[in-house]
Amino acid sequence: MRITTLNLQGFADWDGRSPRIVEYLRSLDPDVILFQEVVFLPEVSPFSPVELLNRELGMSVRHESVTRLQSGRVHTVYREGLALLSKWPVPTTQTLALRREDGDPHQRIIQLADVQAEDGIWPLVNVHLSVRDDFALAHLGETLQILRAKGERRVLGGDFNVDHLEQHAGIWRDATLSSSVEQYRSHPSTKENDDYFLVPNEFRIDRVVVSGDELSDHEAVTVDLSRA
Repeated sequence: MRITTLNLQGFADWDGRSPRIVEYLRSLDPDVILFQEVVFLPEVSPFSPVELLNRELGMSVRHESVTRLQSGRVHTVYREGLALLSKWPVPTTQTLALRREDGDPHQRIIQLADVQAEDGIWPLVNVHLSVRDDFALAHLGETLQILRAKGERRVLGGDFNVDHLEQHAGIWRDATLSSSVEQYRSHPSTKENDDYFLVPNEFRIDRVVVSGDELSDHEAVTVDLSRA
């Protein structure tokens, strides 16, 4: 299973970036793509950027959870959230709001999805955690607590917003972080790493591929996974 995550950066420089995003994703040919910072901006387009990308990519399944109403610097109000594209059927999705800590300007969500491939279900979580380490780590802990309570072991992918997340391995157990398999920096402007896959030991990371910085302010991170 090949899965790519990309913080899409909304519609910023869209005319310049969107052809490069399509070209890169076509060259990778992932089974599933997880997107963060997916916006709905009717002043710009009646379609989300993921809708527009998929006109070119032609993946058979699209699920979007654009549920956060935000105040912006350019647009007074905008809607923002998460999205998933898949070659395979996705019979089940669920979007959950995470707790909002005092002082955190962002109400974050997670998107759970079951991808039905030929070899069975691949259970995923698309995440975009908050912008300060303590808030983001609290969100990660809450997400893992929710999964434990549900008795689920899922592959987490997305924008975790924590540099050197491997230093906080005490939060999870029996899982492998993509940056422990391949060292990379997914946020070139800050020279930090914010984007990861956290993969439970039922699965194995066989390869990690990181794009250049021409797609977004984040680089795309891709993992090839197999069942352990």
